[in-house]
Amino acid sequence: MGRIMGYIATSLDGFIARKDDDISWLDPFTDGSEDYGYPEFMKNVGTAVMGSRTYEESLRHPDRLLAGVKNYILTTRSLPGAPGIVTEFWNRSPADLVSTIRQESAKDIYLVGGGKVISRFIGEGLVDEIHQFIVPVILDSGIPLYTGIGREIGLRRLNVVPYPNGVVRVRYSPIIHS
Repeated sequence: MGRIMGYIATSLDGFIARKDDDISWLDPFTDGSEDYGYPEFMKNVGTAVMGSRTYEESLRHPDRLLAGVKNYILTTRSLPGAPGIVTEFWNRSPADLVSTIRQESAKDIYLVGGGKVISRFIGEGLVDEIHQFIVPVILDSGIPLYTGIGREIGLRRLNVVPYPNGVVRVRYSPIIHS
């Protein structure tokens, strides 16, 4: 059974994008000199899950689309498909989605984003690991990664990897309390 994992970058103050969905503040850290373990992370990913805003941003920047895996888009709206990308639109619960995906594949499930999607999965106790990349930038405002979880979540640190450019990767596992 695959793990459910978030893999996402935030500013030091916890934002994943500016208010207008702009992520250009990440550009100095994505020049190709460092892969941040992404190819290794993707080796066992069979499915990606994202919200409609993340998907729409990916349509505007096709290099962000995830080919080679099935993409579930959480939405209640009608959205266009992406050429060459396997997509399915989902408007039921995250727990139902996880059950469906686990019947389709034993590979890992990648929670691409955005913050509301990752927060909802965490709040429902569905996340196994969070790979959070803290980028040495303070945005002061924007779209937060964690919002509306509805309860306190304890985390167990699995590892920390500092990169020469100041980015720090922190890998956590949520502690589930019954």
